[in-house]
Amino acid sequence: MTMKAAQSRVYIDRRGRRMKRMGLAQRAQLRKSYIAQSPRWRHPVVGYLLSPFIVAVGTIGILFLQKMLGLLHFAGSLMTLTVLFIALFWGVGPALVAVILSTVLLDYYFVPPLGHVVINSWDDITQLLPFIISGLTIAVITAQRERARLSALSTEQELQAYAEELEAMNQKLGEANETKDRFISIASHELKTPITTIRGQAQLIIRRLSKQEDLSPEMEAIGSTLNKINDQTTRLTGLIDELMDVSSIRAGKVELRKQKCDLKDTCREVVEDQRLLSGRVITLDVPSMPVKMQVDCERLAQVFVNLISNAVKYSPEESRVEVTVSKQDHIALVQVRDYGKGISKDLQERIFETFYRTPDAQSSSKRGLGLGLAISKDIVERHDGRIWCESEPGQGSTFSVELPLR
Repeated sequence: MTMKAAQSRVYIDRRGRRMKRMGLAQRAQLRKSYIAQSPRWRHPVVGYLLSPFIVAVGTIGILFLQKMLGLLHFAGSLMTLTVLFIALFWGVGPALVAVILSTVLLDYYFVPPLGHVVINSWDDITQLLPFIISGLTIAVITAQRERARLSALSTEQELQAYAEELEAMNQKLGEANETKDRFISIASHELKTPITTIRGQAQLIIRRLSKQEDLSPEMEAIGSTLNKINDQTTRLTGLIDELMDVSSIRAGKVELRKQKCDLKDTCREVVEDQRLLSGRVITLDVPSMPVKMQVDCERLAQVFVNLISNAVKYSPEESRVEVTVSKQDHIALVQVRDYGKGISKDLQERIFETFYRTPDAQSSSKRGLGLGLAISKDIVERHDGRIWCESEPGQGSTFSVELPLR
């Protein structure tokens, strides 16, 4: 037995057991639903009323053939056609009635002594037995067909109920997701104003202190504290900007302001800024020819900042970060390589999910919300490009951004 056949048999067995466990009330309800979906003329009551008439017509037809042909040896076979006709249109109940009526008429008209419904010998039984077996077989097959239809109807109702339940759950999840995004958006805007004020006041005092030549130890400690406040508020501002970007992306409010720019210049500016901020060795390899593109330069710069800052953050301080820009046919490729711990293959797709951080990132002292790569992926895809990661544990990681040249 093939695997597919075995699975089908298991499924049929399960369906059979479930039908057996089905309560009488539920089966009756299913039957009512099945009957309600059928045309009125195929209602079983119509079949019960028409069965005697159809059997009578069939009997008259057989008698006519007997008169025309003489001795007729297959009267039961022709009568079986009548039972089959009734079973096909009205089901097992009317078919059984047709079997009973047909047996009586066959005995009366075709089994000697003619004109009497009397079974006197085993020979009489053997003449009627093939027809009875055939009629009951038709009734059993019809019953199985009705059971299959009821089972299909039950499955359809279950699937419909399940679909309605899923739709309701999806609607609730959608509403919850919208509420969450709305909360993130409002909270981000509300938080940004006081943080900007704190940062501005701290920078103002730092500038005033820097103008003084001789500072007391107390004032130097205050200046050091203010610098820490400035650094942390800068970090908070960056996190809030990322939350606002995620909220805008999910709401579909991110619009690209495309303009003509050189991808080389964009990468060079980002690399120079990251060198100053991190103090790390960041190499840049670019082609001799310009890489002109119609893109949103600020958004792409945000992507490269995320990739380079991640490479700096998750690689040893003594190692270098390599940035490469290349041009291939109608494709521009930017690659950022680090020599950190690397990322296992099963996590290389998940790192682009919103709020996801690898176990190594979670256990490290480096903070983050897991938004940078998700935002970068959305920006790249809005430029009809793609972004991916190639990495081996212990061998570092290479993040690639592929953009079409237009």
